[in-house]
Amino acid sequence: MGIYLVDVSPGSWAQDDIIRTLLDRALTERGLDPYPGPRAEVPSADGFEEKISPPMDGFSELCDRHGAGDVLEAALFVPVAFDGLITLPAGNAYDDERTVVLSSHRLRDLVAPMAAEVGLPAELPRGTLALSNAIADPVTFYVAVYQQAAEHSLRYGCPLAYM
Repeated sequence: MGIYLVDVSPGSWAQDDIIRTLLDRALTERGLDPYPGPRAEVPSADGFEEKISPPMDGFSELCDRHGAGDVLEAALFVPVAFDGLITLPAGNAYDDERTVVLSSHRLRDLVAPMAAEVGLPAELPRGTLALSNAIADPVTFYVAVYQQAAEHSLRYGCPLAYM
């Protein structure tokens, strides 16, 4: 078993009125513009989907050492720059009661020192389940997943969420 971290298409984002409205309200309260949603459909060959199921203990310890606990709390990553976490009072596939949102910019910054510590290669495979099939070590796998997730979100202007 496990859950998947996937990119959210423009159509799916448009249909999620609750999360979209709550996020826009939270961003506005922080003095930011509402998130307009994904810019365009991600080409299928470049889609992001990774299965999250290996043990996370080692990755959790790495996050603790680097002060990156926000990575573990978040269930939605959006390409909007803001500090800290935003907690929305609506459930998702990861949590029935709330959705915790982290900026993809901040995710990238939090993961960078962990990537250096584990010696993550500069070039990693991209595409659906590419990391799941290429990296056996659970800690390195999670660092790679979250690094790729941040880069993908920022490259395509799309959110990523657990399903």
